[in-house]
Amino acid sequence: MGIEIYCAPTADYSLEWQASMIHIAVEGGCFVLSAHQFCKRGDFPEHPGYLFDDVIDEKHPDPTVSGGGSVIISPLGQVLAGPNYESEGLLTTDLDLGDIARAKLYFDVVGHYAKPDVFNLTVNEHPKKPVTFMTKVEKLEDDSNK
Repeated sequence: MGIEIYCAPTADYSLEWQASMIHIAVEGGCFVLSAHQFCKRGDFPEHPGYLFDDVIDEKHPDPTVSGGGSVIISPLGQVLAGPNYESEGLLTTDLDLGDIARAKLYFDVVGHYAKPDVFNLTVNEHPKKPVTFMTKVEKLEDDSNK
């Protein structure tokens, strides 16, 4: 769909999340900006609902609740800025939009790697209900037999 910059805000600061962002960048041939939440226990009001028993550390009076990890990744899978696990912050970098074309020459999933004789993706952009309940099992028709 021509996405050049993919934004992925999250509260997940794991290395697995960063790996997912690299995968999205390479697979999509786009830049990925993933903004991660960073906050300390002191950022929350004193309230019984905010116990955070799992982050209590006697050595640190204000333990980290969410560890950050914001990152900017190129379409070639290179980490251009971040990840920042240290504090609140702002990541900046210059984006070379030519990297999008270079990435698609390397790995273009809908171009020269596509297999239209085998795979077909149809996107229905009409609004639909997110959940449909069926009271009996209905046989789904195979569109390829029509």
